[in-house]
Amino acid sequence: MKKSIIFILSAFTLILTACSGSDSKNFASVKEMVDDAKASVKWISADDFKQILESGNKFYLIDCRESEEFDSACIKGAISVPRGDLESNISEKAPRHRMPLYIYCSNGDRSALAAKVLPLLKYSNVKVISGGFNEWQIKYPELVELHPVRGAVSSSAPKKPSGGCGGCL
Repeated sequence: MKKSIIFILSAFTLILTACSGSDSKNFASVKEMVDDAKASVKWISADDFKQILESGNKFYLIDCRESEEFDSACIKGAISVPRGDLESNISEKAPRHRMPLYIYCSNGDRSALAAKVLPLLKYSNVKVISGGFNEWQIKYPELVELHPVRGAVSSSAPKKPSGGCGGCL
């Protein structure tokens, strides 16, 4: 009888933990967490992104480096949303969740972490620019904006509809 009760309680506990919906992982180090993020996000090469940038198609380009890094230089048309502010500010800066969103940092670590979070915020088409800004400025210095104006919104970042009379894009 005791064995039956223990078996039933063990099975019940196993079912509860399996169905809890918790998908969280524990990491031994930040490097391990970054490596996990890098393995689970979609990437786009700098060369392929350059073609998209020149295509005229609409998309969001998010620079998730710190504000001081962005203030120094960025990819032309980028919107500054530092990684530490991403969850609280991304919806304001990139209101259309289905529009393609490309994100970069200096080398790919912060942007990979950000790209892993963005689907949880309902962004469905997110890609990280491989090599980040470090590679971009070496390959395409003509497409680097020095000392960008903070808060400037490029044509590739449409404004959020007002929702009022005539507020459609």
